[in-house]
Amino acid sequence: MEGAPPGAPDCVSYTVRLLANAQRDLSEIEAYYDEKVPHETERCLDAFEAALDWIARYAHQPPVSRFGLRHVSTETFPYYVWYRLFEEEQFVQVVAVLHHRRGDEALAERMP
Repeated sequence: MEGAPPGAPDCVSYTVRLLANAQRDLSEIEAYYDEKVPHETERCLDAFEAALDWIARYAHQPPVSRFGLRHVSTETFPYYVWYRLFEEEQFVQVVAVLHHRRGDEALAERMP
């Protein structure tokens, strides 16, 4: 993740809201790391926190992609944070947190 491009206007701060599925994704990821590589759990959660902070500041930067969602990748860990931007209301709705290897089918399951 990168900051705003040079010369970009000041960023807007968006409120970030996680849907229940995204919260469940994070809980499952945390449980996985706790079981398989407990020494990495805190670093993984910090990477998600950094991604959510970045989204709060720069949500409009990634282009709209699949299913009308935007996404960013966590640094170091292989996950995408998929979200919907509500520009006028100034909030972001995180729909899913999925491993890079999970495809459109996994994301489609989250769509209403």
